[in-house]
Amino acid sequence: MKNISFEIFPNKDIKESIKIVKKLEKKKPIFISITCNKNNNFEFVKNIKNNTNIKIIPHIICDNIYNIVLKIINFIKIKIFNFIIITGDNITNNSLYIIKKIRLLFGHVIKIFSGSYLEEHKLTNNMNKEILFLYKKKKIGINLFLTQFFFNFNIINYYLNKIKKTHVNKNFVPGIFPKKNIKEILLFINKCKIELPIWIIKNYNIINIKNYLLKNLNLFKHFHFYTFNKIEFVNFYLK
Repeated sequence: MKNISFEIFPNKDIKESIKIVKKLEKKKPIFISITCNKNNNFEFVKNIKNNTNIKIIPHIICDNIYNIVLKIINFIKIKIFNFIIITGDNITNNSLYIIKKIRLLFGHVIKIFSGSYLEEHKLTNNMNKEILFLYKKKKIGINLFLTQFFFNFNIINYYLNKIKKTHVNKNFVPGIFPKKNIKEILLFINKCKIELPIWIIKNYNIINIKNYLLKNLNLFKHFHFYTFNKIEFVNFYLK
């Protein structure tokens, strides 16, 4: 199996979440990332970390720099030194600005991961601007880029060829979106402004989407799996 990492989100039922993590451990992931919810995810992250030997990487949303620094310090106290810094829904706080501040304050004691979008999103509306944005973040010390999910591999291949000169592609991990239901996929597609090829929409129920995704991901040494806390999705794609 290629290198793989997983993403889960905080759940009120911590015992159930620990069960999920124990099952994910069997896939030998490089790390498990934990998204934010409406509340602080610190206690959830702490509980998960105490019940696994897998590297845990929490998401931190760019809100207030003072709050972010406090969160990082608290995570360092429990020996977490890797963070996914994301802009979140508040586009007034650009992640580039926040990451610069974090690097000045913490140096390279911590590792910072960042998001990458292959298609239009709320901060950039074309590929060249996004590549420039990635290059600027790479220059200030991003250790790894995780992509938004996608289905159009023509886009990602073109994108990777464009960014080779920036060397960002060496730290570039594609995300896989394992929803089985086309209605659920279309809901997220519309929300995130992701292109879903029309032939996939028309034939989703008869094509082998699993083979389509995994065959194309053979180009990469590592991919990131958005689990939605559904272990059955993981088993379906990776058995």
